[in-house]
Amino acid sequence: MSQDISPRVNSAILPRFVGKIVRIPCKILTTTDNTVTVQTTDGGEVLVKFTGDSGISSTYVEIVGQVIDQTTVKKVAVINWKSDLDMQSMDRLIKHWHDPRFFGTIFS
Repeated sequence: MSQDISPRVNSAILPRFVGKIVRIPCKILTTTDNTVTVQTTDGGEVLVKFTGDSGISSTYVEIVGQVIDQTTVKKVAVINWKSDLDMQSMDRLIKHWHDPRFFGTIFS
């Protein structure tokens, strides 16, 4: 897979991408000075680390970040969504994208 591709993932798929850049559609659960806990589309929780301003201004966001380990991501960017996210529909899409029958075609 090319380094410039950042696939959308949920918490179950995240461990496959340690060291890579991914996109995590999610709901903000808690925020501290330099971390955010988010709920991913499959209901899992991921810790997002950041420096400076988090850039988060809405409840539903897409975190672009580098996967540190199976439950932690270092934020590179954040995309704030103005409306609610249909988490179930997005999770179905993520699962289809990562299905071995389609993944190579989508991300090659």
